[in-house]
Amino acid sequence: MKLSEKVAIVTGAAQGIGLATATAMAEAGARVVLVDRNATAVTAAADNLAVRGLTARPCVIDITSPSANRQMVEKALEVFGRVDIFHANAGVAPFHDLLASSELDVANTVDVNLVGAIHGCAAVLPVMTSQKQGVILLTASIAAFVGDPSVPVYSATKGGLVALCKSLAVRHGPDGIRCNTICPGDVATTMLESYLARESDPAAARREMESRYPLRRLAEPADIAKLAVFLCSDDAAWITGADYVIDGGLTARCY
Repeated sequence: MKLSEKVAIVTGAAQGIGLATATAMAEAGARVVLVDRNATAVTAAADNLAVRGLTARPCVIDITSPSANRQMVEKALEVFGRVDIFHANAGVAPFHDLLASSELDVANTVDVNLVGAIHGCAAVLPVMTSQKQGVILLTASIAAFVGDPSVPVYSATKGGLVALCKSLAVRHGPDGIRCNTICPGDVATTMLESYLARESDPAAARREMESRYPLRRLAEPADIAKLAVFLCSDDAAWITGADYVIDGGLTARCY
């Protein structure tokens, strides 16, 4: 299996892309720590994987805290003895025009999407450096490269992750550590469904969104998870500092 005996930490793992990635990594042989602030949901997710005979443990923390991120890494070391993969995936996306964004909205989006990932990387890097091996994967977005008028602050944080990735890849490549981003288009998650639910006709809004994609569908979390497993595997050993757009052809079109 691609990730046999690897130890992975996945944040935002209670649902959506995080849960799909944690599941796919466990199915590929990894021992996975599922991290989320929703205790009930992340515990249930880890338990469901364990029932299937996969190796998973929950970890309930707020990733915006540096000490909590250190606690996350300590738990992985205590239970599994090492950390080979860190997937900083947790994120929020308030759909507000910048002029309608409150101070709290801005602070929370930046803290969860960008600051939390920075703290997570800072917590895991000493372990990976000592091992002379490790993979960091950041969930960015196509919003880091193109303009989306409905999520300006979110877009800014995802652009920050792209820059963070390149800095870490250059700085820690000599330590045997790779760092890449995955940059999805629209993914059928609870977050997206919440956005669509705000429309007067959610079904019509979804059809209109799907029509923009050359493949005529939105991504499923499992589509993103398959790419994540590849990038974290030894098959991607020569890939670092790269941004992998996975968007069903959305950004390939001009009109």
